[in-house]
Amino acid sequence: MKQARPLLGLAAASTLLASGLLSGCGVAGTGFSPGLAASVGDTSITTDRVDAVAASYCDAITPQLEGQVLPNRYLTSGVAGQLALAAAAEQLAAEHGVEPGDQYAGQVAQLEQAVAQLPEDQQDAVVEVESAGSLVSDLVLGVGRTLAEEQGVADPTEEQVAQLGNEALAAWIEDNDVELNPRYGVELRDGQPLDTDTETSVAVGDVATAAMAESPDQEYAAALPDAQRCG
Repeated sequence: MKQARPLLGLAAASTLLASGLLSGCGVAGTGFSPGLAASVGDTSITTDRVDAVAASYCDAITPQLEGQVLPNRYLTSGVAGQLALAAAAEQLAAEHGVEPGDQYAGQVAQLEQAVAQLPEDQQDAVVEVESAGSLVSDLVLGVGRTLAEEQGVADPTEEQVAQLGNEALAAWIEDNDVELNPRYGVELRDGQPLDTDTETSVAVGDVATAAMAESPDQEYAAALPDAQRCG
């Protein structure tokens, strides 16, 4: 089980950036419902929820950014993708009677201890964002074990269990109504939140090009209004 360091914010933010989860600037002409960030099976995730989690998470990790500045879109895109993936994994797990295991419980406990001095909204955001990977992993492995047992696989290896679980999650996403608002530039594909080419804006000029970079351009980010940046 991975050990949580106090406030893993910078590391988690770097992971979101490295994943290439970039957002677009609008949804005009897409037909996507206003105020809806993602529709995942029976679960609806609102843009207000994504914005609230990203804002509180930003407040929590700002001291660790050490002068770096992130355009908010990097965080909102990563949060939207993670929430959608978690919702898919939870629904898949419910169909198989699987609940999160010790890895997720341990991660949550460590994070809760690490952020105990933060305001409640920041605590909740850090725990939700940084335990998402453990949640999905635990559920996927639990589903994999269940499938291995159903298929009569004797003493399955962790690799076999993980493969079965990941294949089941990818199939569930494929078979169910899963959509993310194009403004986030993210989709669930092959059981993962990945960047997509459905962004609805086109970068024009130096400033716009900097805004769409896969890593945050610090000069561009620092010039953003406070409401559009983290740090």
